[in-house]
Amino acid sequence: MEVSGERTPEAEIGARIAVGRDTEVFAIGEDRVLRRAPDDRSYETEAAVMEHVRAHGYPVPAVHRVGPGEMVLERVPGPTMAQDLTRRPWQLSAHARRLADLHHHLHRLPTPDGLPPAPVDGDALLHLDLHPLNVIVSPTGPVVIDWTNAARGAPAADVAMTWIIVAVSEVDGSAPERALVTLFRRRFVDRFLASAGRGAARAVLGEVADHRKRDRNVRPSEMDALARLVAAETGAGRRR
Repeated sequence: MEVSGERTPEAEIGARIAVGRDTEVFAIGEDRVLRRAPDDRSYETEAAVMEHVRAHGYPVPAVHRVGPGEMVLERVPGPTMAQDLTRRPWQLSAHARRLADLHHHLHRLPTPDGLPPAPVDGDALLHLDLHPLNVIVSPTGPVVIDWTNAARGAPAADVAMTWIIVAVSEVDGSAPERALVTLFRRRFVDRFLASAGRGAARAVLGEVADHRKRDRNVRPSEMDALARLVAAETGAGRRR
C-alpha cells in the first residue's frame, strides 16, 4: 500500500459512481476506485485495518494508495446488498443471514492495536457501520467496505449499531414507497437479529444509540426515530 502526501490528479479521475453522506466514489480506470472526502482527513488507520482483516481472510477490497482525504481501492464488481434486495427481494432472509455471518466472522478475528474504544467495552474488532449499503454482492461473495468507524469493543455493540442504522435511517421517496421500505426493512432486521443475537444487542442498544446520536451525519428525523426505537425496545421492557 502506497502512502502519498498528494491527492490524485483530476485528470486521472473518472465518472462518479457513488455518493455517501460524507464521501464520494469515482472510477479510476477499469479496476480501481477513488473514495474521496471533502477534507484532508487521514485514511491511514482505516487502510491499515482493511489490510489487517484482508490478511486474515476477511472479504475487503485491496487498498492501493492513501493520500490526503482519499483512498484508492480495488474495484469490486456487483451491486450493494441493499441494491440487490431491491432487485431480488426474495433474497431477504438469505442476505440477513449473510450479514449476520459477516459480523460473526469479523468478531472472531484478532484485533489490531491502536483502535479507538467502541461504545461498549470489549476486545473484539468491530466495524460499526456494517449494513447492506456497505456490503457489495460480488460474483465471489460479499465484500465489506467503508471501515471508517472500526473500533475495539463488544460484538453486541456492532450488531446493535447495524440494527439502529437499518431500522431508523431516513428513506427518500413518496409516502407509499416509504411505507413499503419500512415494512421491508423491519422484516430484514428481524431476520438479521435472529441470526446475530437480538438479546445481546438489545441489552446495549441504549449505549450504542447514545453514541450514534453524536454522529454529525444523523438527520433530525433519524434522531426522533432512534429515540422511538430505544423506547420501544428497552423502555417498556419489550421481549421477543
